[in-house]
Amino acid sequence: MKKPMNAEILKAKERLDAGKLVGMPTETVYGLAARIDLLKAVEQIFTVKERPFFDPLIVHISSVEQAKTVTTHWGKAAQVLADNFWPGPLTMVLPRAATVNEMITSGLPTVGIRMPAHPMAQELIKAVGVPLAAPSANKFGRTSPTSAAHVRSEFINDDVYVLEGGDCQIGIESTVLLLKEENNKAIFSVLRKGHVVRSDIEQALKKAQVPFEYLEAVSKKESPGHMKHHYMPAIPLILVKSELSVQEIINAAEKALNEMPDVVEDVKIQKPQNKIQKIVELKLSSDAALASRELYASMRKSAESGADLIYFKMKPAHLNEHWEGIFDRLTKAASLIL
Repeated sequence: MKKPMNAEILKAKERLDAGKLVGMPTETVYGLAARIDLLKAVEQIFTVKERPFFDPLIVHISSVEQAKTVTTHWGKAAQVLADNFWPGPLTMVLPRAATVNEMITSGLPTVGIRMPAHPMAQELIKAVGVPLAAPSANKFGRTSPTSAAHVRSEFINDDVYVLEGGDCQIGIESTVLLLKEENNKAIFSVLRKGHVVRSDIEQALKKAQVPFEYLEAVSKKESPGHMKHHYMPAIPLILVKSELSVQEIINAAEKALNEMPDVVEDVKIQKPQNKIQKIVELKLSSDAALASRELYASMRKSAESGADLIYFKMKPAHLNEHWEGIFDRLTKAASLIL
């Protein structure tokens, strides 16, 4: 006997089928989901998020069979990576099939495809029976949401139904991998760093005896989140890479913030009007996996603490590939790097 559908999932499915948007939990961050075959709903994603149409969306699927319906080429390397990392925080950018409208891919001939690991996301995509386009469920450029409450606070005045899926277990967006296959050889580039790192990918391909080549210098426009500034909290965040005291950070910030615009790439930053009175340190666990889970929630909490600005100090222990995804976010979220 078929298991009855969860009431929340049923409501979310009905809304998606009606061309409306749903805040969907995944293991990375919450996504703002729409059916890929309802273009007015996809357009709503861009409108509600205030997202530019040149920033492509990721297509979320529930099976490899469904993935094959949105790409024109599914080779051995794609299958190996799916076997190793799906469901999970890896997006593969592959040739786009005609089933995916160019609005979703921002006119590009490729599409980002991911199978999320969160059980509610899996259940919802299966229930709808159609892949879902879903960027992070926040206003464009702002800090990504890792709880249902974050999504509700972002879209308080918008018609978005939010599934309650608890806190995200990974906490930063998926690794985005551009993958091409030529003459039985995989050619790949990391367009956005995340929980799955380059060495993980290389190890999986080696184990499966798939020849590969890594390309460093590629255009990142095929990935979401490629803007110079992204993930920004409501108040200035300072990334400190040098040995500075708190007072030295304040002095440098006061000088720099005076010269900084109030709006950075359409993101409005609440700069202190007078002298900086309160500064708060963003503290994360020393373990990269825990730190990524804490990152966005801690940034939001710090921004709501009444402080004038936030700072994060880079340490020697952060210089390894498992921290690269976190520092990609911190660098893009920073109003100032010292």
